[in-house]
Amino acid sequence: MRFSVVALVAAVAAVANAQSDAYPFKPNGPCVKNCLDTVGKKMFADFTDDPANPNFMASLAFAHDRGTPKYTNYMSETGMCFVNSKCPQEEQDLYSQQYEAKNEWYQKNKNAGGQKSGASASGIASGLVGTVALLSAVALF
Repeated sequence: MRFSVVALVAAVAAVANAQSDAYPFKPNGPCVKNCLDTVGKKMFADFTDDPANPNFMASLAFAHDRGTPKYTNYMSETGMCFVNSKCPQEEQDLYSQQYEAKNEWYQKNKNAGGQKSGASASGIASGLVGTVALLSAVALF
């Protein structure tokens, strides 16, 4: 019985840890989202704001690879879209408030070999198997 409680606690901890790198930001409001997506798709057909999509990191690069032509064009066009579409100030404020934290997240995760959008089922299962194996070995001693 003691082992099953320890295994359950370890499993919960493994899942929580696997999800700690998820994209932890509030979604953009509809007007801002539309501008970001419209401009993004104009520049990159597979542009997405879905962290589970394999093109997510490439899409974030437009807003966070500073000093590149794609960054300059993307940010200029989205800014103009915010104005021309009369996006509500609250939506623009949310975008601005989260921008630096999103940039830090992107810089930290961009070279991680794909999106770091949270735990995959296989990643969780692999972590749980490893955790249970470790706990089994510890329980034997």
